[in-house]
Amino acid sequence: MLKAVFIYNFAKFTRWPDHVLSDRDYPLTICTAGSDEMLDALARLAGRQVQGRQVVLQPIDHGENSPPCHLLYIATSERNSFPETIAQVNGDPVLTISELPGFARGGGVIELYREQGRIRFLVNLRVARERGLEISSRLLNLAEIVNGEGGQ
Repeated sequence: MLKAVFIYNFAKFTRWPDHVLSDRDYPLTICTAGSDEMLDALARLAGRQVQGRQVVLQPIDHGENSPPCHLLYIATSERNSFPETIAQVNGDPVLTISELPGFARGGGVIELYREQGRIRFLVNLRVARERGLEISSRLLNLAEIVNGEGGQ
């Protein structure tokens, strides 16, 4: 699925704070909340390499202490609870991604959407920076920025 390729590339073009990935053997953990068709595609990323690290998938449940995540995909089934899911990782250097409308403006980092048959994405630059994430300018040049420097 093409959207999973986008998520893979988001991971490739994001830099986490040095202390988060200080051990070179530590995997890059993609956590998932909820369910939708994207989960099967994301499962195919398990075992691949991103920034020299093996990708591991980890589902999370509401109310649980979330495991250490580097990236958190929030499925469309979480439409009514995504703010609580984001709150579970609030303050942590976690790249949050979803296809839910309003996700980026609602505190998520990257929102995927379709426009005229093409996949597009919004980036909430303010939230990314608050989490200590650096998103490559190559990626930002392709994004629509919300809540960033321009205050959109």
